[in-house]
Amino acid sequence: MEEKKKSRLPLIAIICFVLVLVALYAYLYILPGIKDSRAESSVVYFARVQDQKKSRCVVLRKEEVVSSGGSGSVSYFVEEGVKARKRTKIADVYTGSQRNALTAPATGFVSYYLDGHEAELDPDMFGELDIAAIADAKYEEPVSSRPSSVDGDVPVFKIVSRDVWYVLVTEHLSSASEYALGSTLSVEFPDGTVVPGTVENFREDGEYRAFLISFIRYYDKSAQIRSFDGNVISSVYEGLLVPKDSLATNGENFGVYVLGLGGEYTFKAVEVITETPDGILIQDGGSVKQYDEVLNDARNYKEPDQ
Repeated sequence: MEEKKKSRLPLIAIICFVLVLVALYAYLYILPGIKDSRAESSVVYFARVQDQKKSRCVVLRKEEVVSSGGSGSVSYFVEEGVKARKRTKIADVYTGSQRNALTAPATGFVSYYLDGHEAELDPDMFGELDIAAIADAKYEEPVSSRPSSVDGDVPVFKIVSRDVWYVLVTEHLSSASEYALGSTLSVEFPDGTVVPGTVENFREDGEYRAFLISFIRYYDKSAQIRSFDGNVISSVYEGLLVPKDSLATNGENFGVYVLGLGGEYTFKAVEVITETPDGILIQDGGSVKQYDEVLNDARNYKEPDQ
């Protein structure tokens, strides 16, 4: 009997050792995963938030189109986007032995992207434009062909004769924005370029409200675009992002509970900037710092008795 007990001792020791290893593994690897999946706190991080709205945008420019004057072969002397002085020769049209020099009618940027809407989409005509028709129109994008020959009197190039250019933003009255005259907006173009501008004018027409935004910053593709659905950015905020339910009040101030080194939570007042789909943006540089940990759900949290 004693020999059987002695023979089982190594087996029991091995089983106990295995159980200790399993428990240690669970403590080190499994339990932290369970804890993380029920995380009580989140790390605070810096964020930049934009107030933006997807809107119908139409580019308006002060443009003058120059036609060939007749049939013939064409030679070009100026590249796309180059700024030319008035009366600079842009192209020659040859009809037999006759040469017709095409010159810039005004100082401005040369563009070969034409769509036939240059005269009607004039920013100086904003007060008379049919906003409802523009909002519903499907514009073909301007095309640059630069043909080596032309058949008849056809448009060859245009001069964008004003440094200031415009985007007409149209929105349904039911959901139209309230942008103030003179306020700064930015428009995001299809290639991701964001250009800042100023609200120059606005008016209502039928079911639409239209805003005329002026730009002075050069954008090399502005003459190549007529219409697009772009993001109109009205405000940009920067601060620290915390979960929505982490915001609490102590009766006097809004704040969050910050996790201390000893595992305790301490209420710290914060200044709220704005609410976002991802959380609450609070002022940076206050009592809460980037990489602090805050209690995720402070709605029913009760501080322990001191």
